[in-house]
Amino acid sequence: MTELAPGLHARAGRDVDASAYEGFVGRWSRLFVPSVLAAAGVQSGSKVLDISTGTGEAALAALPVIGPSGTLVGADISPEMVRSAVQRVSNTRFLPIAADGQELPFRNGCFDAVVCQLGLQFFPDPARGLMEFRRVLRPGASACVCVISTPDRAPMWGFLAEAIARRLPEKRNILMTSFSLADATRVETLFSGAGFVNVSVTREVRGGAIENLDEYWDSIEAGIGSIPQIYLRLEEREGRNVRDEVNAKFSEFVDGSKFRMSVEMLICRGQADPDDDKPPQPPALGLAAPMDPRLGEILVCPKTKGALEYNASSNELISPAGLAFPIHDGIPIMLLDSARATRPPFSPRSDSVPVGHWPP
Repeated sequence: MTELAPGLHARAGRDVDASAYEGFVGRWSRLFVPSVLAAAGVQSGSKVLDISTGTGEAALAALPVIGPSGTLVGADISPEMVRSAVQRVSNTRFLPIAADGQELPFRNGCFDAVVCQLGLQFFPDPARGLMEFRRVLRPGASACVCVISTPDRAPMWGFLAEAIARRLPEKRNILMTSFSLADATRVETLFSGAGFVNVSVTREVRGGAIENLDEYWDSIEAGIGSIPQIYLRLEEREGRNVRDEVNAKFSEFVDGSKFRMSVEMLICRGQADPDDDKPPQPPALGLAAPMDPRLGEILVCPKTKGALEYNASSNELISPAGLAFPIHDGIPIMLLDSARATRPPFSPRSDSVPVGHWPP
Protein backbone atom coordinates (compact mmCIF):
# COMPACT_ATOMS: atom_id res chain seq x y z
CA MET A 1 0.00 0.00 0.00
CA THR A 2 1.83 3.10 -1.22
CA GLU A 3 1.86 6.32 0.75
CA LEU A 4 -0.11 9.35 -0.37
CA ALA A 5 1.57 12.02 -2.49
CA PRO A 6 2.78 15.26 -0.86
CA GLY A 7 -0.16 17.40 0.16
CA LEU A 8 -2.21 14.18 0.55
CA HIS A 9 -5.10 15.33 -1.64
CA ALA A 10 -4.09 14.59 -5.25
CA ARG A 11 -2.59 11.43 -6.70
CA ALA A 12 0.86 12.01 -8.19
CA GLY A 13 0.83 12.24 -11.97
CA ARG A 14 -2.97 12.15 -12.22
CA ASP A 15 -5.19 15.04 -13.26
CA VAL A 16 -7.36 16.38 -10.45
CA ASP A 17 -11.11 15.83 -10.78
CA ALA A 18 -12.10 19.36 -9.78
CA SER A 19 -15.82 18.56 -9.74
CA ALA A 20 -15.25 15.69 -7.30
CA TYR A 21 -13.09 17.90 -5.08
CA GLU A 22 -15.85 20.50 -5.19
CA GLY A 23 -18.41 17.92 -4.07
CA PHE A 24 -16.34 16.60 -1.18
CA VAL A 25 -14.45 19.70 0.03
CA GLY A 26 -14.98 22.86 -1.98
CA ARG A 27 -18.69 23.32 -1.33
CA TRP A 28 -17.98 23.49 2.43
CA SER A 29 -14.61 25.23 2.29
CA ARG A 30 -15.88 28.27 0.40
CA LEU A 31 -18.37 29.09 3.14
CA PHE A 32 -15.47 30.25 5.32
CA VAL A 33 -13.26 31.99 2.75
CA PRO A 34 -14.79 35.48 3.20
CA SER A 35 -13.92 35.36 6.91
CA VAL A 36 -10.35 34.32 6.10
CA LEU A 37 -9.84 37.11 3.57
CA ALA A 38 -11.26 39.71 5.97
CA ALA A 39 -9.11 38.52 8.88
CA ALA A 40 -5.98 38.62 6.70
CA GLY A 41 -6.73 42.20 5.69
CA VAL A 42 -6.99 41.44 1.97
CA GLN A 43 -8.07 44.59 0.13
CA SER A 44 -7.85 46.36 -3.20
CA GLY A 45 -4.31 46.33 -4.56
CA SER A 46 -3.03 43.68 -2.14
CA LYS A 47 -0.23 41.27 -3.04
CA VAL A 48 -1.58 38.02 -1.60
CA LEU A 49 -0.05 34.58 -1.12
CA ASP A 50 -2.60 31.76 -1.15
CA ILE A 51 -0.86 28.74 0.36
CA SER A 52 -2.40 25.31 -0.30
CA THR A 53 -4.38 26.90 -3.11
CA GLY A 54 -5.81 23.51 -4.12
CA THR A 55 -8.28 23.93 -6.97
CA GLY A 56 -8.34 27.70 -6.41
CA GLU A 57 -11.31 28.11 -4.07
CA ALA A 58 -9.81 30.95 -2.00
CA ALA A 59 -8.21 32.48 -5.08
CA LEU A 60 -11.54 32.82 -6.86
CA ALA A 61 -12.95 34.69 -3.87
CA ALA A 62 -9.86 36.87 -3.40
CA LEU A 63 -9.49 38.14 -6.97
CA PRO A 64 -12.57 40.44 -6.89
CA VAL A 65 -11.36 41.82 -3.56
CA ILE A 66 -7.83 42.71 -4.69
CA GLY A 67 -9.11 44.25 -7.92
CA PRO A 68 -7.17 44.96 -11.11
CA SER A 69 -4.16 46.39 -9.28
CA GLY A 70 -3.71 43.39 -6.97
CA THR A 71 -1.74 40.20 -7.45
CA LEU A 72 -2.39 36.72 -6.08
CA VAL A 73 0.21 33.96 -5.96
CA GLY A 74 -1.37 30.51 -5.72
CA ALA A 75 1.03 27.94 -4.24
CA ASP A 76 0.52 24.26 -3.56
CA ILE A 77 2.89 21.38 -2.85
CA SER A 78 0.99 19.30 -5.43
CA PRO A 79 1.77 20.27 -9.05
CA GLU A 80 -1.41 18.46 -10.02
CA MET A 81 -3.45 20.78 -7.81
CA VAL A 82 -1.69 23.83 -9.21
CA ARG A 83 -2.56 22.82 -12.77
CA SER A 84 -6.16 22.31 -11.71
CA ALA A 85 -6.26 25.78 -10.16
CA VAL A 86 -4.85 27.35 -13.33
CA GLN A 87 -7.61 25.78 -15.41
CA ARG A 88 -10.31 26.81 -12.98
CA VAL A 89 -9.18 30.34 -12.08
CA SER A 90 -7.97 31.41 -15.54
CA ASN A 91 -7.03 34.98 -14.57
CA THR A 92 -3.85 36.90 -15.38
CA ARG A 93 -3.63 38.15 -11.78
CA PHE A 94 -3.37 34.56 -10.54
CA LEU A 95 0.28 33.48 -10.55
CA PRO A 96 0.68 29.71 -10.05
CA ILE A 97 3.63 27.93 -8.48
CA ALA A 98 4.35 24.52 -6.99
CA ALA A 99 5.89 25.19 -3.58
CA ASP A 100 6.13 23.68 -0.11
CA GLY A 101 4.54 25.89 2.56
CA GLN A 102 7.38 24.91 4.90
CA GLU A 103 10.08 25.98 2.40
CA LEU A 104 8.65 29.01 0.62
CA PRO A 105 10.63 30.23 -2.41
CA PHE A 106 9.83 33.93 -1.90
CA ARG A 107 11.79 36.95 -0.80
CA ASN A 108 11.42 38.34 2.71
CA GLY A 109 8.49 40.70 3.28
CA CYS A 110 7.04 40.64 -0.23
CA PHE A 111 3.34 39.98 0.54
CA ASP A 112 0.59 42.13 2.04
CA ALA A 113 -1.37 39.07 3.21
CA VAL A 114 -1.01 35.29 3.47
CA VAL A 115 -4.05 33.00 3.50
CA CYS A 116 -4.16 29.23 3.92
CA GLN A 117 -7.57 27.61 3.50
CA LEU A 118 -7.75 24.03 4.85
CA GLY A 119 -4.04 23.40 4.36
CA LEU A 120 -2.04 23.94 7.55
CA GLN A 121 -3.36 20.80 9.25
CA PHE A 122 -1.67 18.72 6.53
CA PHE A 123 1.78 20.27 7.07
CA PRO A 124 4.19 17.77 8.66
CA ASP A 125 5.49 20.71 10.74
CA PRO A 126 2.86 23.47 10.96
CA ALA A 127 5.08 25.60 13.22
CA ARG A 128 7.71 25.70 10.50
CA GLY A 129 5.08 26.65 7.94
CA LEU A 130 3.84 29.53 10.09
CA MET A 131 7.37 30.83 10.49
CA GLU A 132 7.66 30.91 6.71
CA PHE A 133 4.29 32.68 6.42
CA ARG A 134 5.59 35.39 8.75
CA ARG A 135 8.91 35.68 6.92
CA VAL A 136 7.30 36.53 3.57
CA LEU A 137 4.86 39.06 5.07
CA ARG A 138 5.73 42.74 5.14
CA PRO A 139 5.94 44.14 8.70
CA GLY A 140 2.46 44.74 10.11
CA ALA A 141 0.71 42.50 7.56
CA SER A 142 -1.38 39.48 8.56
CA ALA A 143 -1.69 35.77 7.89
CA CYS A 144 -4.93 33.86 8.35
CA VAL A 145 -5.55 30.13 8.21
CA CYS A 146 -8.74 28.08 8.33
CA VAL A 147 -8.62 24.57 9.79
CA ILE A 148 -11.26 21.93 10.47
CA SER A 149 -12.67 21.35 13.95
CA THR A 150 -13.19 17.91 15.50
CA PRO A 151 -14.64 14.97 13.49
CA ASP A 152 -18.04 15.21 15.17
CA ARG A 153 -18.29 18.88 14.19
CA ALA A 154 -17.45 18.12 10.56
CA PRO A 155 -19.66 15.06 9.96
CA MET A 156 -19.33 15.04 6.17
CA TRP A 157 -15.67 14.07 6.68
CA GLY A 158 -15.57 12.86 10.28
CA PHE A 159 -18.08 10.02 9.92
CA LEU A 160 -16.19 8.61 6.94
CA ALA A 161 -12.75 8.98 8.53
CA GLU A 162 -13.83 7.24 11.73
CA ALA A 163 -15.52 4.38 9.87
CA ILE A 164 -12.42 3.73 7.74
CA ALA A 165 -10.08 3.99 10.73
CA ARG A 166 -11.93 1.20 12.52
CA ARG A 167 -11.14 -1.07 9.58
CA LEU A 168 -7.66 0.24 8.82
CA PRO A 169 -6.28 1.19 12.26
CA GLU A 170 -2.78 1.55 10.83
CA LYS A 171 -4.12 4.48 8.78
CA ARG A 172 -5.86 6.25 11.67
CA ASN A 173 -3.16 8.91 12.07
CA ILE A 174 -3.30 10.01 8.46
CA LEU A 175 -7.11 9.84 8.41
CA MET A 176 -7.26 12.10 11.47
CA THR A 177 -4.78 14.58 10.02
CA SER A 178 -7.73 16.57 8.67
CA PHE A 179 -8.72 17.32 12.29
CA SER A 180 -5.24 17.64 13.79
CA LEU A 181 -5.48 21.38 14.52
CA ALA A 182 -8.92 21.37 16.13
CA ASP A 183 -7.50 22.58 19.46
CA ALA A 184 -7.76 26.39 19.48
CA THR A 185 -5.18 26.74 22.26
CA ARG A 186 -2.63 24.73 20.30
CA VAL A 187 -3.19 26.79 17.14
CA GLU A 188 -2.82 30.05 19.09
CA THR A 189 0.41 28.76 20.61
CA LEU A 190 1.73 27.80 17.17
CA PHE A 191 1.07 31.30 15.83
CA SER A 192 2.69 32.99 18.84
CA GLY A 193 5.65 30.63 18.70
CA ALA A 194 6.18 31.55 15.05
CA GLY A 195 6.59 35.19 16.04
CA PHE A 196 3.14 36.53 15.22
CA VAL A 197 1.56 39.21 17.42
CA ASN A 198 -2.10 40.10 18.01
CA VAL A 199 -3.05 36.46 17.54
CA SER A 200 -6.73 35.48 17.56
CA VAL A 201 -8.61 32.22 17.06
CA THR A 202 -12.36 32.08 16.51
CA ARG A 203 -14.72 29.21 15.84
CA GLU A 204 -17.29 29.63 13.08
CA VAL A 205 -20.13 27.36 11.97
CA ARG A 206 -21.74 27.22 8.55
CA GLY A 207 -24.53 25.05 7.19
CA GLY A 208 -25.06 23.39 3.83
CA ALA A 209 -26.90 20.58 2.12
CA ILE A 210 -26.10 17.42 0.20
CA GLU A 211 -28.69 16.71 -2.46
CA ASN A 212 -28.54 12.93 -2.12
CA LEU A 213 -26.22 10.15 -1.00
CA ASP A 214 -25.25 9.19 -4.54
CA GLU A 215 -23.86 12.69 -5.02
CA TYR A 216 -21.84 12.35 -1.83
CA TRP A 217 -20.38 8.94 -2.71
CA ASP A 218 -19.64 9.88 -6.32
CA SER A 219 -17.23 12.55 -5.09
CA ILE A 220 -15.55 10.04 -2.77
CA GLU A 221 -15.22 7.35 -5.45
CA ALA A 222 -13.18 9.81 -7.54
CA GLY A 223 -10.42 9.55 -4.91
CA ILE A 224 -9.66 13.26 -4.48
CA GLY A 225 -8.63 14.05 -0.90
CA SER A 226 -6.77 12.03 1.71
CA ILE A 227 -9.85 10.32 3.19
CA PRO A 228 -11.36 9.21 -0.16
CA GLN A 229 -8.00 7.86 -1.32
CA ILE A 230 -7.75 5.62 1.73
CA TYR A 231 -11.41 4.60 1.39
CA LEU A 232 -10.65 3.27 -2.10
CA ARG A 233 -7.99 0.97 -0.61
CA LEU A 234 -10.58 -0.99 1.37
CA GLU A 235 -11.61 -4.46 0.23
CA GLU A 236 -14.96 -4.39 -1.57
CA ARG A 237 -16.88 -5.89 1.36
CA GLU A 238 -15.36 -3.49 3.86
CA GLY A 239 -16.07 -0.60 1.50
CA ARG A 240 -19.75 -1.55 1.44
CA ASN A 241 -19.80 -1.78 5.23
CA VAL A 242 -18.29 1.71 5.54
CA ARG A 243 -20.84 3.05 3.11
CA ASP A 244 -23.73 1.50 5.04
CA GLU A 245 -22.39 2.82 8.35
CA VAL A 246 -21.96 6.39 7.08
CA ASN A 247 -25.35 6.38 5.33
CA ALA A 248 -27.02 5.31 8.58
CA LYS A 249 -25.39 8.17 10.48
CA PHE A 250 -26.44 10.65 7.80
CA SER A 251 -30.08 9.74 8.44
CA GLU A 252 -30.16 12.20 11.34
CA PHE A 253 -29.59 15.04 8.87
CA VAL A 254 -32.51 14.25 6.56
CA ASP A 255 -34.57 17.33 5.73
CA GLY A 256 -37.13 16.52 3.09
CA SER A 257 -35.21 15.21 0.09
CA LYS A 258 -31.83 16.63 1.23
CA PHE A 259 -29.28 16.10 3.95
CA ARG A 260 -28.63 19.33 5.86
CA MET A 261 -25.65 19.55 8.18
CA SER A 262 -23.26 22.05 9.71
CA VAL A 263 -19.49 22.21 9.85
CA GLU A 264 -17.30 24.05 12.36
CA MET A 265 -13.91 25.50 11.52
CA LEU A 266 -11.28 27.56 13.31
CA ILE A 267 -10.25 30.91 11.81
CA CYS A 268 -6.76 31.75 13.04
CA ARG A 269 -5.10 35.12 12.44
CA GLY A 270 -1.75 36.61 13.37
CA GLN A 271 0.11 39.81 12.51
CA ALA A 272 3.76 40.14 11.56
CA ASP A 273 5.35 42.50 14.07
CA PRO A 274 5.21 46.05 12.63
CA ASP A 275 8.72 46.61 13.99
CA ASP A 276 10.11 43.39 12.50
CA ASP A 277 13.31 44.11 10.57
CA LYS A 278 13.85 41.31 8.07
CA PRO A 279 17.38 40.59 6.84
CA PRO A 280 18.08 42.25 3.47
CA GLN A 281 18.41 40.08 0.40
CA PRO A 282 20.66 40.79 -2.56
CA PRO A 283 18.89 42.43 -5.50
CA ALA A 284 19.04 41.01 -8.99
CA LEU A 285 18.56 42.56 -12.37
CA GLY A 286 15.63 41.04 -14.22
CA LEU A 287 14.10 37.88 -15.61
CA ALA A 288 13.92 36.25 -19.00
CA ALA A 289 12.22 33.00 -17.96
CA PRO A 290 9.03 31.73 -19.67
CA MET A 291 6.73 32.57 -16.75
CA ASP A 292 4.97 35.64 -15.45
CA PRO A 293 7.65 38.25 -14.62
CA ARG A 294 5.74 39.35 -11.51
CA LEU A 295 6.39 35.90 -10.07
CA GLY A 296 9.98 35.83 -11.18
CA GLU A 297 10.62 39.10 -9.39
CA ILE A 298 10.02 37.56 -5.95
CA LEU A 299 11.48 34.06 -6.35
CA VAL A 300 14.43 32.79 -4.33
CA CYS A 301 15.83 29.35 -3.66
CA PRO A 302 13.50 27.63 -1.16
CA LYS A 303 16.47 26.09 0.65
CA THR A 304 18.92 28.99 0.94
CA LYS A 305 16.60 31.97 0.23
CA GLY A 306 19.35 33.14 -2.12
CA ALA A 307 19.15 34.47 -5.66
CA LEU A 308 18.33 32.29 -8.67
CA GLU A 309 19.57 32.24 -12.25
CA TYR A 310 17.47 31.21 -15.24
CA ASN A 311 19.12 28.74 -17.59
CA ALA A 312 17.44 28.92 -20.98
CA SER A 313 18.91 25.73 -22.42
CA SER A 314 17.45 23.56 -19.63
CA ASN A 315 14.46 25.81 -18.82
CA GLU A 316 15.35 25.71 -15.14
CA LEU A 317 15.87 28.12 -12.28
CA ILE A 318 19.32 27.45 -10.88
CA SER A 319 20.50 28.01 -7.32
CA PRO A 320 24.23 28.44 -6.63
CA ALA A 321 23.64 25.89 -3.86
CA GLY A 322 23.55 23.21 -6.57
CA LEU A 323 19.82 22.83 -7.22
CA ALA A 324 17.89 23.21 -10.47
CA PHE A 325 14.13 23.82 -10.41
CA PRO A 326 12.15 23.07 -13.60
CA ILE A 327 9.50 25.25 -15.20
CA HIS A 328 6.56 23.34 -16.68
CA ASP A 329 4.03 25.18 -18.84
CA GLY A 330 5.02 28.46 -17.24
CA ILE A 331 4.68 27.06 -13.70
CA PRO A 332 7.88 27.01 -11.59
CA ILE A 333 8.20 23.73 -9.67
CA MET A 334 10.04 25.02 -6.59
CA LEU A 335 10.03 21.77 -4.63
CA LEU A 336 13.23 20.47 -3.08
CA ASP A 337 12.19 16.87 -3.71
CA SER A 338 11.75 17.64 -7.42
CA ALA A 339 14.92 19.65 -7.86
CA ARG A 340 17.77 18.33 -9.95
CA ALA A 341 21.19 18.33 -8.36
CA THR A 342 23.82 20.28 -10.28
CA ARG A 343 27.56 20.17 -9.80
CA PRO A 344 28.25 22.78 -7.10
CA PRO A 345 29.39 25.40 -7.10
CA PHE A 346 27.18 26.62 -9.97
CA SER A 347 28.85 29.00 -12.38
CA PRO A 348 26.42 31.11 -14.44
CA ARG A 349 26.54 30.35 -18.15
CA SER A 350 26.11 32.78 -20.98
CA ASP A 351 22.46 31.78 -21.31
CA SER A 352 21.72 32.33 -17.58
CA VAL A 353 19.87 35.45 -16.46
CA PRO A 354 19.51 36.66 -12.83
CA VAL A 355 16.03 36.55 -11.34
CA GLY A 356 14.97 39.95 -10.05
CA HIS A 357 13.00 41.32 -7.12
CA TRP A 358 9.44 42.61 -6.80
CA PRO A 359 9.60 46.41 -7.11
CA PRO A 360 8.00 48.40 -4.26
